[in-house]
Amino acid sequence: MKCLRIFIWMVWMVPFLLTRGIPAALSTETVALDPVTVTATKTEISADLVPFATHSVDLEEIEAQPEFYMNNIGEIIRDKPGVHVGQYYPWGPPWIHLRGTGYFIGRTIYLIDGLPTHPFLITAINPSDVERVDVVLGPSSALYGPNASGGVVNTVTREGTETTGATTELAMGSRHTIKPRVSIGDRVGDVSYYLSWSGEYSDGYQMKPVDNMMRLYTLGKKQYVKTASLEDNDYENTYLAGKLVWRGERGTKASVSSLHSSRYLSGGQNHFILNDNGDQSITTVKYESPTFSMGKVKLSVGHHYDDHPQQDTMGLTVEDGVPVLDDTITYRTDWTRQIIPVDLQTDLYLGENNILTTGLFWSRETEKNEQTFVESGDEKYRSELNTTQSAVYLQDHLFLMDGRLSLLAGMRYDHWSYHDIYDSGSTNPTPSDVSKDYTTYRGGVRYRLSDYAALRASGGTAFWPGLAKWFFQNVTTGARQREANPDLNPEKTVMGDAGIDLNFPESGTLINLTGYYGKIDDMVSYRYDENPDLEGGTIIRTGNLGGADIYGMELGFSQALPARFSMTGALTLNRSRITGEGENKGNQLRNAPDYWGSLGLQYRNPYLFNAEILFRFSGDRFYDDANTDLPYFHMKAYETVDAKVWREWRLSEAWRLTTTVSAVNITDKEYATEICYMNPGLYVEGKVGVHYRF
Repeated sequence: MKCLRIFIWMVWMVPFLLTRGIPAALSTETVALDPVTVTATKTEISADLVPFATHSVDLEEIEAQPEFYMNNIGEIIRDKPGVHVGQYYPWGPPWIHLRGTGYFIGRTIYLIDGLPTHPFLITAINPSDVERVDVVLGPSSALYGPNASGGVVNTVTREGTETTGATTELAMGSRHTIKPRVSIGDRVGDVSYYLSWSGEYSDGYQMKPVDNMMRLYTLGKKQYVKTASLEDNDYENTYLAGKLVWRGERGTKASVSSLHSSRYLSGGQNHFILNDNGDQSITTVKYESPTFSMGKVKLSVGHHYDDHPQQDTMGLTVEDGVPVLDDTITYRTDWTRQIIPVDLQTDLYLGENNILTTGLFWSRETEKNEQTFVESGDEKYRSELNTTQSAVYLQDHLFLMDGRLSLLAGMRYDHWSYHDIYDSGSTNPTPSDVSKDYTTYRGGVRYRLSDYAALRASGGTAFWPGLAKWFFQNVTTGARQREANPDLNPEKTVMGDAGIDLNFPESGTLINLTGYYGKIDDMVSYRYDENPDLEGGTIIRTGNLGGADIYGMELGFSQALPARFSMTGALTLNRSRITGEGENKGNQLRNAPDYWGSLGLQYRNPYLFNAEILFRFSGDRFYDDANTDLPYFHMKAYETVDAKVWREWRLSEAWRLTTTVSAVNITDKEYATEICYMNPGLYVEGKVGVHYRF
């Protein structure tokens, strides 16, 4: 608590002690620098001053990518070094694993417009409404809080500009996929706006093919047959997005953005519904203003909501080696989550070459789960979990030697309270509250050797307290049971890296090379065990495995070629292994393959056509830390080829016609995208759009 009091004093008292001017790296009279990064330091800093390994995928690059069947932000960023993506589309979000840490919920932090959210809420965003996705690699808990062992993924929503105009598009693809979209946006004076409606409707594919699940059944994993897909998992996703931005004089800015999605997904069996028209919404209000010549104050407030209703049946059982369906509706589930994050940040200018960032963060998350028997209407199960998080953070960024040397150091104190817990299925339905706290650190240095080369090094720590249900939930009845572990230790990570950035504008060459090493202590692991007392049942258990060693190398490059061609590539070589004692020692960390990457060739000719071909590959990986060597638990290595051809036809000064053809997974490669969930194979999509510029 002493650290907390000191931090709060610095946040509120330091502004009154400062009278110096604005640093050269940031001017309140400038709306934006080009290029500028915000995610890596939470300040508007030129990208060549950031000492961390960062990647951004902007709107131009997003629009040049093939139209993926698995339509989410995971596909947008998976071609960047250090980023590996798994999918269990369309049920849930992409599993974004950063820098070999291998657990997307506990070791990757997800931001939407700069505010942290739950991973399952990023499916509220249609990639068509994304302006940019930033990735910061390495522990970033000292700036953004827990879950940032591998790094940060920040999705920035679209904003209207003078060239946004009005657009109508219709795309049609394999498996009767239809993607309509209408959008409008503009910037008039100090105000910009953006609005869109879009949809994604498909007769789907078999997410968990029954033949595959029967194969697991014969190998002893019997619990997956119950929810296997006998037929296609039809889905319907509808999205709404809007953003209003006002810019005043001398850097004052206010904005409100809102995202909404409605999602339906059949379970691949009669009467089984995985998502019964559930709603997701994300609203963000932001305000920032300069404080005379001393700095800038920023306030961000969000409201995130996720409603996931589901209808269950008796499902599939196996009789004489044959799957038999009982489609009797048993119960309905209403699973909701509400998050209210608030972030207050002050950037203070300590002279011409120093920015001190201080801030307060507060968040309240409530998760409710209610299950009701359909026939009787009686309650089957009910739970409520409340988590309150508060934090203070401090970061100092120095610019020396005319900007050639950049030094950054920061720390953050977080306090969590798990409180007002109720779980009707647990042996103790109203357990005592639990509190945890931790302090994390990070720092970095970047030195520009010349106009073409820069060296950088960074290090940091991260902390993850675990999910509330793991401490309290002890369910001993039903098909899915859970063992509580109140003695679960929090997971701690430390990682350092060093790299070089090369930029040769004359030849169009960009190269980024980074080596990293990290350790995880008291590593949290969960597993789904078969219930020996109930065929098809599952017992979920959590525990601490000991630790893990992680090290590797990340290489990214782009190269301009003659005749309007260019080439891009990414390669990550990684080794993540479990350490300590026990049967898992030496095993590969879950979802942490030894290599992955991509190679792309692009052709740009606005008078003829544009084209891109993309080769992607990944080594094999495991679903669990025990490295269970069974099909779909051991996910084999794969390679895929994607391609896109597009053209913008200029009809007049204001009107444009766009035509696009994409082919994803051209070789029709079948592989497990995540445990039990299969890639649908070849996907072909054609799109026509009409664009009007105001």
